[in-house]
Amino acid sequence: MDKERGWKVYSQSKSSAISLKEAVDFNVVFYGQKNYVLSFCTSQHMYPVHYKLLDPQTREVLYDNAGDRYVGSLEVGFDVTRSLLIEIDVLAETAPSEKKKSEPGCIGLLIQYDNY
Repeated sequence: MDKERGWKVYSQSKSSAISLKEAVDFNVVFYGQKNYVLSFCTSQHMYPVHYKLLDPQTREVLYDNAGDRYVGSLEVGFDVTRSLLIEIDVLAETAPSEKKKSEPGCIGLLIQYDNY
C-alpha cells in the first residue's frame, strides 16, 4: 500500500479461490476524477498473474498485462465514472507439475484510490 502518497483502500477490492486454467472475473465501478492503483497477488506457486481490463458490454480488451511482461500492478485514472470487467488467470510458470494439477490457490486484487 502506498500510504505516503495518500492512497486509500477502495471498498471494491476483491479476492477469490483460483486454480490453473481457470479465469476469475471481477466487475468493478471506477468513479470519475480519481486515480486508482490495482495490485494483484496470488499464492506463491501460481505466479505470474495475468489480467485484462475489458469493456463489460463488448468485452473489448482495453489493457492486457501480457504486453508488459505480466506486471503485478497498474495505475489508471478516469475522468468519468465507468464499469470495467477485470479478467484474471494465473500461469504458474514456476510451479512443479504436481502442484499445477492438485493445489488451488487464491487471487487478490487490492484497489487503492486518490482524487485527481
